[in-house]
Amino acid sequence: MTLVLTCQSIRSALAVFLTISSNAIAAFPSHCSADQYAIVDSWMGDVDATNGGWRNTRNGKFLSLCANRKTEPFTKVTYRYGFLGQVEFEAVATPGAQFKIASLELVPRVGMDVVFFKKGNHTYYVSVATGQGHGVGLDVFRGSKRVASHFSGNDEGRDYQLGPAEIDFMAHRSRSSVFILEKPKHVLQ
Repeated sequence: MTLVLTCQSIRSALAVFLTISSNAIAAFPSHCSADQYAIVDSWMGDVDATNGGWRNTRNGKFLSLCANRKTEPFTKVTYRYGFLGQVEFEAVATPGAQFKIASLELVPRVGMDVVFFKKGNHTYYVSVATGQGHGVGLDVFRGSKRVASHFSGNDEGRDYQLGPAEIDFMAHRSRSSVFILEKPKHVLQ
């Protein structure tokens, strides 16, 4: 039997290979449900120093901010935290129970966009580094005392992932009824 390769057969084989390869690449994990869109998904476990910055060990807990739509205005945003597949804490922003948002400049060329909310005596801050900064932070305060501080690591696509949903932090007023613009009361790093 003779094998005859034509341009069409090579193209078909390449198309099948690319389809299989792209489907084999694992999607970034998320606590968002199938009908939600991720704003941010992030590992919050231990980080190790590397030559290129900080890298998450990916053996700890996981954070997700999920929106009910891909684009603003959102009418529901959900914060979920815990081991993958085991959400241990959830908070939901609605028009009647808003989360707060802010965009802060820390030093020239480095800032952070922050989503935060209060639950009981605790205030939870999810911050995404902007400008030349990279990574996601989670800070929890009880009153004025910081009781937890976690960092994703610096590698977008491995330690954390942004989108596809996005919040417009630069607007002079919130585009979504689930957010209110407010400066954080705690000092974030």
